[in-house]
Amino acid sequence: MEARIRQVMADILGIDPGAINAGTSMETVPAWDSAAHISLVAALEEEFGTSLDVGEIERMLSYRAIVEVLHGRG
Repeated sequence: MEARIRQVMADILGIDPGAINAGTSMETVPAWDSAAHISLVAALEEEFGTSLDVGEIERMLSYRAIVEVLHGRG
C-alpha cells in the first residue's frame, strides 16, 4: 500500500517516489499547493477505490497522515 501511495504522490507532485518519507508534507514540497492537494486526493481515491470524507481530506497534509487515513479504511 505504501509503495502505491508514494507512486501516486510522485505522479501528482512531480517528485521522486524514493524521496517521499515520513517527513514529506505540504510544508516540505513546494508543488503541493491546494490545487495539487485536490488532484492528489482524487488520484488516491481512484487508486484505492474509495471515497474520502472532508475530515479525512483535511487531515491528509503529509505522507504519514495519508498512510494513516488509508490504512484506517482498509
